[in-house]
Amino acid sequence: MNVGDRVIIRGRNTGGTHRTGDVGLITGYDPEEDAWPYDVSVRGFSHPYASDELALVPGYNLPPVVPEGMTPDALAEYVGAFVKLAQGRIKGTGADQYATPEGQRFERMTPGELVEWAREEAQDLAVYAAMLDIRLARVADALKRKGIADAA
Repeated sequence: MNVGDRVIIRGRNTGGTHRTGDVGLITGYDPEEDAWPYDVSVRGFSHPYASDELALVPGYNLPPVVPEGMTPDALAEYVGAFVKLAQGRIKGTGADQYATPEGQRFERMTPGELVEWAREEAQDLAVYAAMLDIRLARVADALKRKGIADAA
């Protein structure tokens, strides 16, 4: 999670200003703060939270749908925004999973650990690719049934 992300409060009521289920905006992050590193604003009131007390608002942090007829500049802008979102994942979820006091977890892995980890990540990629293929096949089938599969 990053500054600017919309989040849902999952836990710890704050005496009336924030309630479980409220949607707020991350306005600050302090990696030195162990207990509650995220500052979240709801209705103008800020309160600190731990990562396990927050959840990203689904779909909010995805790149927007791009209209057809993209120029090279528009495509480059989209790629930049996509990478920026990936960088945000490194600072949020990735930091929770892979950051250590000494640096990134992969930096301290032995060559054997690094190869094993990379192979596990490759398997994850294969699963994501298969899941995406399943959904794309269903979309293609639905388009064919509606007679619009070959429409421009």
